[in-house]
Formats: sequence, C-alpha cells, structure tokens
Amino acid sequence: MNLTIITLWEWTKLTVRAPASASAMVKAAKLPFEASIIMIVLAGVVSGVSSGFLDFLSGAPPVEFLLEDGQTLVFDRSGPFMQGTYAVGTGLALAFAIFQIGKRMGGKGSLADIMSVTAVLQLVMTVILLVQTLVLLLVPVFGFGLLVFGLYVFFRGLGHAVNIGHNFNSLGLSTGVIALSFVAIVILAFIFVSMFGVGPVGELR
Repeated sequence: MNLTIITLWEWTKLTVRAPASASAMVKAAKLPFEASIIMIVLAGVVSGVSSGFLDFLSGAPPVEFLLEDGQTLVFDRSGPFMQGTYAVGTGLALAFAIFQIGKRMGGKGSLADIMSVTAVLQLVMTVILLVQTLVLLLVPVFGFGLLVFGLYVFFRGLGHAVNIGHNFNSLGLSTGVIALSFVAIVILAFIFVSMFGVGPVGELR
C-alpha cells in the first residue's frame, strides 16, 4: 500500500463513498505496525496545527463555563503544538482502546489490524479537516455543514473500521466498542491530568 498525496485523496473519496470497502482493503494490505504509528502521529500533528492555525486566524474566543455561584471558568484555547500533542495522544489511545475492548467483546483483530484501519481513517479525516479549514477561511457560512459532514464521515468510517478490523459482522457491536473506548479515554485522561497536572488550566473570572 503506497500512500502519496494522490492515493490519500483516493482513499478519502473511497472512505466517504464506501467505508467498509476502504477498511477491508487497508486490513488486507497488512501495514507494518510502525507505519501505522507514524501515520497516526502525522495525522495528529497536521490536524493540530491546522486547528490551531484556524483558531488564530479566526480569533476564536476562550472557552467559558458559567458556574452556579455566578463566576465564569475560562479556558484559553491551546496553541498548535498542544493541539497536535492532544490529537496524537488521543489517536493512539483510541486505537489501543478499540483493540483492547474489542478483544474482550469477542473481536479477532490483531493490534496491527486495528492500528492500520484507524490510522488510515485518521489520515483521511486529516484531509477532510484541511479541506474544511480552507473552505472556512474562504466561505465561513458553510462551517456548520462541513462540521456535521466531517463528524458523519468519521463515525461512519470508524464503525466500519472496527467492524472489519475485529471481524464482528455487526455494526451494533462495533458501536458499543466505540462508545466504551471513548469512555475509557475520558477516564484515563482524567486520571492522567489528576496525577501529572498536564492539561488546560481554567481561570475564574
């Protein structure tokens, strides 16, 4: 499997059109485990830098949460480097969680299988994110529609990736694995932040 800009664009179109076929072809390609790791890291870095760049150009305001006592908890938006770091960590954690949870629910895919199908999907989503960023800069009115489209492609593609990767033959079971994987990531992230104090720090105003 040779991933170039041209082939990546073809994979993106195939994932949008027929995600099950795309995942089946990726799994059959038997990508080396190390190559999948590199692709996930690349996808995280590019998507993080793109998001940070878009926030900078658009002047996106800080994230605010109104507390019960009337105070506001404000989180400044992370820069491109931190967003890229978060994206890489989340991408790797998602693939590993899908492997571990799927295996315990009867999945037969190897870690290399799950890493490969999720890695290519994350690269595809990076292509879509870059297109979204360009369109948002040129025609901001299409922003919400592009966001909904990207989420649809991601979750639809991930459902088929888990289904094919673990040989479930059940999108319902795949959905359960995905839901539990996201819950596991949130719990682990909370534990990690609590232990090491790494993460966004809010300010009361």
